Order: sequence, then C-alpha cells, then structure tokens
Amino acid sequence: MVDVSRHRGYNLVMSAKPEQRTRKKRPQPRDAVQEAIDYGIDVAALRDNLARAPAERLRRHQIALNTVEMLRKAKRV
Repeated sequence: MVDVSRHRGYNLVMSAKPEQRTRKKRPQPRDAVQEAIDYGIDVAALRDNLARAPAERLRRHQIALNTVEMLRKAKRV
C-alpha cells in the first residue's frame, strides 16, 4: 500500500486546475568567485599565487614564516 501522506504536495498540485498551478522560481545560483569578491577576498592575489609553481609558492611561504618568527622574537627582546 502506498503512503499517500508522503505525496500530499504532489497530489494537491496535480488536482489543481492548470491556471492554479504555479511553480516556485528557484533562486539563481551565485557565482562562487563573485561571492568571494563580495566577501572581501583578494581573488587576483589568489590567481597570481596559483599561477606560480608549487616550489615557488613553498619558497615564498617559508620566507613569510621566517619573517613572522623573526618579528615574534624581536617582540620578546
């Protein structure tokens, strides 16, 4: 036996007259890149970094880490 309560919405739409049937418009999906820009992420910097070779990205990251560590040590003195 079919559980009719699960299909109630479907049955109500199908029993309505054609002029009463309305479809809810789905919201248009937003572009993820545009959402990131709106959120404040510098997408151009991300693209520039991703254009670099992985070894270059690691080298630059290591330089940044070394700089942060040097600044932490200088703060303690």
